[in-house]
Amino acid sequence: MLAIAAHPDDIEFGAGGTIPRWVDEGWDVRYVIVTSGQRGVQDATQDPVAFGRIREEESRAAAKVAGVTDVTFLGYMDTEVIYSPQLQRDIAREFRRHRPHRLLTMNPEHLPLGGFVNHPDHRAVATAALDTTITGGTTAGIFPELLTEEGLPPWRELEEIWLMGPSGGDEVVDVTAYFDRKLAALEAHASQMAQVQGDLRELVSRRLEAVGARHGLRYAESFRVISRRR
Repeated sequence: MLAIAAHPDDIEFGAGGTIPRWVDEGWDVRYVIVTSGQRGVQDATQDPVAFGRIREEESRAAAKVAGVTDVTFLGYMDTEVIYSPQLQRDIAREFRRHRPHRLLTMNPEHLPLGGFVNHPDHRAVATAALDTTITGGTTAGIFPELLTEEGLPPWRELEEIWLMGPSGGDEVVDVTAYFDRKLAALEAHASQMAQVQGDLRELVSRRLEAVGARHGLRYAESFRVISRRR
């Protein structure tokens, strides 16, 4: 299972309860994070490169809470990610390298919920990740150098694509038993959680309860799932 996200804390917010459940179910889970969240700070004097290193370490600590040890950063600058051949190729490389049966990525919509504008990095990464599944990740003639120079053949065995984000979807995962691990993973992102207004436990609880209440569950996360192969 490969998760592709834009920023270090995206996975924990979107699937921080679901990921450890999948790990416990036996999935081999890996993360690819396109930026290091270098500009996710309110201090205008903060050096983005140094801050990015802090956020990378926080992300690795958060991943470890979920049982994930394979975390790759692509090194793009936070807020400067654009949909481009370079981004497509870099994501296709990781897709071919990890060879996932399940792919988790962002929601690509501009307005996934009324009153909520999706981050431009999220949109670019999500679009490139989705396109990879039908272009550079699966087709030998697209970015042929990935095969001829790097020895990475196309991967055509993807079974499911899961989209995470505030709008959720019809696929609901019971994360009641994983609430504390989701919270601990979020708390590992100390530089970001210090900026959260109010009590983090209460905020996370309220969000997961709102999803779970519609399905008779205490805490739940929901996703839009696209099947590529049955």
